[in-house]
Amino acid sequence: MHRGGDVSHQLGLEQEETMHRAPTSCGHHCARALLWIFLSAGAAAASAAPSYTLTDLAALQPGHPNVVRGPNNQGRAGGGGRLVDDRGPRRGLIFEGGPVAQQVAGAAGSENSTIYRINDGGTFVGSANSSNGLRAFAGSTGGATRELPPLPGDTNSAAFGINNLGQATGFSSGPGGQRAVTWNAGGTPAALPAVAGASSSRGNDISTRGDVAGLVSGDAGDRPVLWPAGQAATELQLIPGDSTGEARAVNATGDAVGYTGSAGGVMRHAALWTSAGLVTSLGALPGGEFSEAFGINDSGAVVGTTSSSAGRRAFLWTRTGGIQDLNTLIPPLHVVLTKAVGINNAGAIVAVGHAAPPGQAGDDHAFHDAPLRVFLLRPVGAP
Repeated sequence: MHRGGDVSHQLGLEQEETMHRAPTSCGHHCARALLWIFLSAGAAAASAAPSYTLTDLAALQPGHPNVVRGPNNQGRAGGGGRLVDDRGPRRGLIFEGGPVAQQVAGAAGSENSTIYRINDGGTFVGSANSSNGLRAFAGSTGGATRELPPLPGDTNSAAFGINNLGQATGFSSGPGGQRAVTWNAGGTPAALPAVAGASSSRGNDISTRGDVAGLVSGDAGDRPVLWPAGQAATELQLIPGDSTGEARAVNATGDAVGYTGSAGGVMRHAALWTSAGLVTSLGALPGGEFSEAFGINDSGAVVGTTSSSAGRRAFLWTRTGGIQDLNTLIPPLHVVLTKAVGINNAGAIVAVGHAAPPGQAGDDHAFHDAPLRVFLLRPVGAP
C-alpha cells in the first residue's frame, strides 16, 4: 500500500536515472545547440544504421530522483526532477525541444510531481503527492491539471501511460492492495482483470487500441503481463533461465517490451513479446550481460539500456540490425548516451546521458555528481 511522501519511494519504479555521469565540458550555462550528426565514411560503408540530429533538451540536477519518459510523435517528452540552477521544488517537466523545459506542478495542492507520458494531442499523465496521498493527474500543455482518482475505497493512484484516445493506465491502491487500472477519457477508473495468484498489479503503458502492458506480483515475484483490450490478462513468457519480469511498453500491434530477469531483478535481460506472448531475448552489447528495454514503436524498433565492455550504454534494436550502441551512430562529441527511454513512429529517440571530457570513458564513479543530460535524437532527413 502506498502512502504520502516522496514519489520515488511511493511508486516502486526506478525513477532515478541511475547512470555514471561526467561533468559537462561547456558549463551549466552554455546554450543548447542543434548538432547535426553523421556517421563517418568507414562506419557508413560497414553498416546501414541511421545517423541522427541531436538536440540537448535539458540538464537535471544530480542527487534528486530524475525521471525522463517519451517521446510522443511530435517529439515531446515528459519527466520529473530539478533543472540545473533551479532552486525551487522538484516538479514535473515537459521537454519540447527548446532550451528550457516547461515545469508542471500537478493538480492544485500537490507537490513533487512527475509526468510519465504525453500523447500526440498534448495530454499528459503523471502523479504527485497531495494531502490525501499519492494521486494520479492528467493535464495539457498550457492548460490546467486535474486529478485521476483511485478506485472507490482506495487512497492512492498513479498514472504511467496514456493513448491518443485519452485513456490512461497505472494503479490504484488502498486497504485491498495495489491494482492495475485504466481511466477513460473522462477520468473514471476501472480495475483491470485480476490474475490468479497475484497480490498486486500495475499498468505501465496503453496502446491506441487499448492493450495494456504491465506486471503482476505474487509469491513468485514480478511477472510481465499484457491485458488485451477488454480481455483477461495474458502472462508473457520469460526468457529461459529467468524467473521474473515486467512489460514496460506496448505498440499498436500488441507487441510489448521490457525485461525478464533473475529473482529480485538483479540481472535483467531485454525482452520483446509478440501479441501472442512469445518472447525474444534482445541480448546485450559485447562484454555485457545486463539489458532492459523501455520503448517500442509501431515498426518494432526497440530502445533501452545495456551493460557493455565500455560501461552502461543506450541501445537501439531492430529485426534487421540487431542490438546497436547508439553511441556508435554518432561521431565523438564527448557525449555518452547511457539509456534510451523511448522511440516514436518517426524513429526519434529520447535518451539520457552526460558529457564525457576527452580521454574519459564516461563511467568513472568520480563523476556521479554531474548533471544528467536529456537528448532528442532524430534520424537525418526527418521533418
